[in-house]
Amino acid sequence: MSNNKLNLKETSEYLLSLDPNYDYSNEELDHLDDLATELLSQYSWSDVYTEWSDYLYNRCPTDEDVIRFAHNFFDYSNDNVVPDPLQFIAYLYYRVDVTKNRDAFDIFDSLAITVLPNAGLLGPYDLDYYAAESDPRILKEIEKWRIHEKETKR
Repeated sequence: MSNNKLNLKETSEYLLSLDPNYDYSNEELDHLDDLATELLSQYSWSDVYTEWSDYLYNRCPTDEDVIRFAHNFFDYSNDNVVPDPLQFIAYLYYRVDVTKNRDAFDIFDSLAITVLPNAGLLGPYDLDYYAAESDPRILKEIEKWRIHEKETKR
């Protein structure tokens, strides 16, 4: 790996904005994995997560941006524990209607069944029947996002 310190914001934006549908070569995929690994070795997960969640909340204006973020977060977060897992997962469902977007449904579900167990909020026996979009804890957080949006528009 390089001895040069990566720029947290620029490297994060690069990784999180990658097109998940692009047909990357194996070499490109290896490079991207190495870049994410290097970023996570140079900065604490807390710092990386703060940057990545800021990216999601403030620099993903469209549904496509949120879905792209979710794919890249899934690929590059290396199963690190998300400090606000319910709020994080709820935000994805709040932003994109998964009933109208199969890709969003699939990636958000994949994230939920990774992020929530990593945070100790789901056990291994819960996963077969778990649906984040109907979890009362997630629904409560989605409602908080809606209220926040209304208050922000005032």
